[in-house]
Amino acid sequence: MDTTILIIEDNQELRENAEEILHLANYKVLSAENGKAGLELIRNNNPDLILCDIKMPELDGYSVLRALDNIPDKTGIPFIFMTACSGKADFRKGMDLGADDYIIKPLDAETILRVVDKRLKKYNSIKTMFEHKYVDLDGLVDENKSQKGIKTLSNNKIIKKLRKKDVLFFEDNPANFLYLILSGKIKTSKSNEFGREVIIDIHREGDFLGYFSLLEGGNHNVSAIAIEDTEVEMIPKQDFYQALSSDNNITLKFAKLMSNKFSSAEEKLLKMAYDSARKRVAEAIIFAAKRYNDDKKEEICFNLNRENISALSGISPESVSRNLTCFKEEGLIETYNGSILIKDMKKLATLKN
Repeated sequence: MDTTILIIEDNQELRENAEEILHLANYKVLSAENGKAGLELIRNNNPDLILCDIKMPELDGYSVLRALDNIPDKTGIPFIFMTACSGKADFRKGMDLGADDYIIKPLDAETILRVVDKRLKKYNSIKTMFEHKYVDLDGLVDENKSQKGIKTLSNNKIIKKLRKKDVLFFEDNPANFLYLILSGKIKTSKSNEFGREVIIDIHREGDFLGYFSLLEGGNHNVSAIAIEDTEVEMIPKQDFYQALSSDNNITLKFAKLMSNKFSSAEEKLLKMAYDSARKRVAEAIIFAAKRYNDDKKEEICFNLNRENISALSGISPESVSRNLTCFKEEGLIETYNGSILIKDMKKLATLKN
């Protein structure tokens, strides 16, 4: 079966150049000169991957990506931005909306083919894993249960309330539930070979937990601990399996979630490998602030102790304290009663190594 790639780009020369590169690599190519025309092609076709410019007439790239969420069975399509913008704010906005990757202009054949091939392989492997694991699971749950979505699926779901520092599950515990955070925040973490905690992510209201382990059919590979008072909905694994085997939209959404998590993990590993301690502490503060806040305030306040910042950044608590002191002296943050107030997010985000 031909792999179809849709290119949405208002610059004719760039669009035709990308078309030629992909044609020569034996991809089937569709193209559109703006976001509005691109959405029409998406609705009437089934592209396997979308390459999209950001700044375009009619409808920009961000709007195209948002619109995909409202098109049934199209939400899981890998989406890659092509852009001349190289600022972190542009990248973060796209990733927050659900983009899978970026290609920086000017375009070259090697980069286009490498990124496209990587994203297609990753997405197809995840999709195959879903298909293989759930093809024979239809009989596990009562067929009469609702199949309209995870949130309304199960009559057996349990509501669990956690206080700060309560454990939802430990690393190596059996995976028996899909968890949906209704309120509050939970950190997922692992212990390294020296017994030191490393925070993998901070999850907030609306986030799902536990699906990786359910798909693998084994135990949890992380621990999940409340970092504030939290309420969680626990959905039995059989109901989760039924939802996946009976609703393609749910399968695609979880495939997309997994793909984005892989991308975030890759980005974090690169930062930890190459950034200085100062940069890593700043990145940890910014990451936590964004998980605590949905708005775009200039000043953001959140509560996270130095041990959690240490576990996020991979830096010792002592080094975290030294860097926090430096940030305070530079007017970037303020601290009081265990809370951190970011005074200058832009400057903090553009610190050099």
